[in-house]
Amino acid sequence: MTIERLQLVLQYYRFSIGFLLLSSVFALIFFAGQIFGSYPFYEWSIALVHLGTLGALTIGLMGLYQRVYFPLEEIRFQAWPLQTILIVLSLSVLLIFAGMGIQTWLLLGPGVLGVSISLLWWSIQYYRWFFQASREKRAGVLLFGALGVLGLVAALILGDYLLHSYMTASVVQNFRLSHIHAGLVGWASLSLLGLGVALRGEESPVMGSVGTLRGSAWLWFVGMVFLIVLFAIWRLNLILMAAGIILLGFLGYGYSMPKVDTPTASGGDSETATAGRRLLPFIIVGFAALFLTILLGFDITANYPSGRATPHRMLGVGGWLLMTYLMTMLSEVPKTLRQLSQSNVDETSTFTQPTMNAGIIRVGWIALTGSLVLALIGSFVSPKLLYAGSFLLALVTLVFIGYLAVRFRIYKKRT
Repeated sequence: MTIERLQLVLQYYRFSIGFLLLSSVFALIFFAGQIFGSYPFYEWSIALVHLGTLGALTIGLMGLYQRVYFPLEEIRFQAWPLQTILIVLSLSVLLIFAGMGIQTWLLLGPGVLGVSISLLWWSIQYYRWFFQASREKRAGVLLFGALGVLGLVAALILGDYLLHSYMTASVVQNFRLSHIHAGLVGWASLSLLGLGVALRGEESPVMGSVGTLRGSAWLWFVGMVFLIVLFAIWRLNLILMAAGIILLGFLGYGYSMPKVDTPTASGGDSETATAGRRLLPFIIVGFAALFLTILLGFDITANYPSGRATPHRMLGVGGWLLMTYLMTMLSEVPKTLRQLSQSNVDETSTFTQPTMNAGIIRVGWIALTGSLVLALIGSFVSPKLLYAGSFLLALVTLVFIGYLAVRFRIYKKRT
């Protein structure tokens, strides 16, 4: 991969991590208010969700998929569109956050317009790369990303539709749930599942696939489409069918992942392979949380509206999405910096490669998992305990992602 591409990927990682730091700070303030019975920032809850999902998660996924595509020699690439998309999207996310918080069209309108333009532009870029790649390379991670992008577009369209309803305090539950599941079940989850394939490599992402893996991608996508449509027309009696399809996709994914060939069959104990083993607990917790999230989806559907929606959300966002996101950043930031340091452009560059501290990784994982468990227990027994666990989860995330930023000096520029 060229230095220009590596630097652009790192720029996306920087913005994504910055947004997660910002989201964690506001989450601490929000949950502290909930714990002490003060709700001055209650109207900022939806704004906070979009700060995390659009700012941290979406920008991070965009950077990670660029990281997958850029090593492919056949991909025609221009830096300026991606740099423009990143700047417009970042500014627009901040406008949406502020506009939702203070309830004003003056900020929310331009923010939504900017997000719509930048994400649609990036979606077009993705499919341009997808069809430039050779056919045999489209069967694995690139297929998951292509289907995930369709979920992103659906979430974007539904979000634009809900904009007026939000400002008039008349958001209807059916389209709200369609919007949420298009974004989190479609875009976020499909993309992260695909990246799970890619991250099995060391310096180069794995592009290969097996038949069952391709089938699981399509099953998950079909289940996501059914969820969006059935929520929109409010046919809750049929949503169990969609959840069943997604569960089959999940099981097929788990079955086929060990069969994906990796380029590290030599048995060497590289720093990357060792780091991957250190991050294995994040993968285990993330996928366990995803499995439980799917199972709780059955309960919510069968017992709506008295199903266990709160643990469903906590496991899905705090377990699956957060744990998997942190795992990808802890894996990919060092890889990207290593490749930059090995480029031999400037021997005095600040892109020196520190080693990952296994103790910090272990302590961070334990603290994150403990906070998540506390919040889950609270979702069953006490709102105060739920908010306390969520507060601790935000605090540990802030410290942990701050450690990543400082340890690998991701905000230092080359001299």
